[in-house]
Parts: sequence; structure tokens; C-alpha cells
Amino acid sequence: MSAGGIRVGICDDSQVVRRQMGTYLSAAPDIVVCGMYGSGPDAIAGVSRDDIEVMLLDVRMPGMTGPAVASELAASGSGCKILYVTSYPDEVPVRGALRQTVLGALTKDVSPENLVAAVRLVASGVSLLAPEFIRESAAGGEGLMDWSADPREREVFRLVQTGATNARIAEELNMSTSWAKQTISALCRRFGVKGRAALAAYSGGAAFDHGVRN
Repeated sequence: MSAGGIRVGICDDSQVVRRQMGTYLSAAPDIVVCGMYGSGPDAIAGVSRDDIEVMLLDVRMPGMTGPAVASELAASGSGCKILYVTSYPDEVPVRGALRQTVLGALTKDVSPENLVAAVRLVASGVSLLAPEFIRESAAGGEGLMDWSADPREREVFRLVQTGATNARIAEELNMSTSWAKQTISALCRRFGVKGRAALAAYSGGAAFDHGVRN
């Protein structure tokens, strides 16, 4: 992240969407909206010109689609991280979505708070998927929980979502309660949240691939 904050670009063929997301992000003290682009070619040019660190990118656009833009940016070696924001989660297959350049996908009805949180995570190299993309993945036969984290962490994460206590988690996974507590603490640190309630609320807002990209 640059000294002045995370430098973000927004690419969508709808001016209304660009302005709305720009308003959401501009309210965050550590995010700077440096460019808004109405087409793929404009976004590609803007990445280097405006020194964009994270690009919010629509998937379905006339002319040059979001995935085509992502491929171009990956080939250029710009280092810009991409977060898809789309109304069509079925057009972003989970297994093919997360790459070195594309680190996440959200739907356009995302709340301001979750959008800001997603940008921060992507900027730090953490990839994420909103629940809608997980559902599409399951419907398409892809791995529902195809994460890079330890399988036991995935189970703890799932059980936290159900409201399970440390004792219940330990019983379910045949582990000690202290191990359950330590694992929850580790997940909280990974997602930058404080406490079980915050982790449960956060996991309800987005389903995360835990892999940190180097």
C-alpha cells in the first residue's frame, strides 16, 4: 500500500455504478479512488498512468470484457490486483477466477462495509469470494470449499458460522478446547477481526480463500 492509502481504480460501463462504488470507497480513510474508467482499454491505460494498486472490474462490458482486461494486465506485469464486481456470478467460475492477478469477486449489491473490507484484503494479497460465487461453484460441480488453508481450519470456520461453542467445535473435530480457541484466534488474526462474533459476522459476509499471495 502506498503512503497515501490504497490506490483504487473502478472500471464499469455504468457511470452510476462507478459513482456509487467510488462514494463507498472514498469514505474510507485508507483508500484513495484514483481513477474511474468506462471501458476495458481505459482501465488498462489507467493502471500505469494513475498507479492503480487494486482495480474493481466489471465482468460483462461491451467491447473488452473484464476477464480480457485481467489477462492483459497479468501479461503486462503491472502488479495491479483485480477484484471482480459483477451482477452475474455465474459468469465467474470459482475454479478459474482466482489467479495471481485476480484475487476476488463480489456482486454489485455488496454493502459499503464489505466492499471496503474486500479492497483492504485484496490489497494485502488475500483472495476472497462472495457467497453467491460459492453457490454457483457448487451448482457447477466445483469444489465448494476448495481453499488452501488447513482442512481443520476450514471446519472450524464452518462451525463458527453455525454458532458452535469452543467445546462443540472440539467435540466435533475430536480436538481439545484450547486447540479450538487457538484456531479461532488464528482465523481472527488472518481476517483482521476481533473475537468470535466478528469472525462469524465476517464469514457471513464473504467466503474467503485463505491463500495469501506472495
